[in-house]
This record gives sequence, structure tokens and C-alpha cells, in this order.
Amino acid sequence: MKKIALALGAVLATAAPAAALPAAATPPPPADAHVRLTVTRAVGGPGRNASVWLDCPARRAPHHPNREAACADLAAADGDLDRLPGQETAVCSNDSSQVTVTADGTYAGRAVHWRHVYANDCLLTLATGKVFDF
Repeated sequence: MKKIALALGAVLATAAPAAALPAAATPPPPADAHVRLTVTRAVGGPGRNASVWLDCPARRAPHHPNREAACADLAAADGDLDRLPGQETAVCSNDSSQVTVTADGTYAGRAVHWRHVYANDCLLTLATGKVFDF
């Protein structure tokens, strides 16, 4: 009987600290985003001027063709388009057509008004990843 009591005491002693630990924090849900994205190229070509809504989560159609990746990039930057993770590599041509992009809407209840000019599509892709890939 004494051995059972000692064994039970040892089990309780090791289980108590684990029970006192806080539960693992679950990541917060992705922030709600409703942003109108536009791309304007200085020189003509396919998709010279284009715009699309980026809704995270999806609310309306037509939606961004790379919505999941674009929403993930926007979440990684906490809605700050100057902090987008972008891409490390891109397939680029020697095109030097200037590209102007804008983003207007809301992210996590905050207003988003952003504009940037890139020297070409390659630099745009490297800087913004999938956000302006539509």
C-alpha cells in the first residue's frame, strides 16, 4: 500500500506542473481586408490597365485570381504594402515599361491608401509578390 501511495504521489507531482502551464496560443484569425488594387502600365500591352478587389476572406466575384497567396502576403505585412514579403526570384524580360500600382480600401478596420511606381513588371513582382499578380 505504501508503494502505491508513493507511486501515485510521484505521478501527481509530475502532472501538476504540466497542468499549470498556459494553453498554447492559437494564432489570431487573418485580418479582414477589402482592398481595390490597380495596375497601370505606361506602355500598352496585355493588361495595360487592370483592377481587382482583394477580399480576405472572399466576399465577391470576380475576385483576385491569387487571393489566398495575396491575402497571406498582406497578412504577413500586417496590411502595410511597403512591408510585403515579395518574391526572391522572378522571370523577367528586358522591358522597361513603368508600372504604377495602387491599393485603396481597408485592412483590419484601418484605411489603406497606397501608391507606388516601379520601373518595370519584374521589380513590381519582386517587391509585391502575388498581391499585384492579376
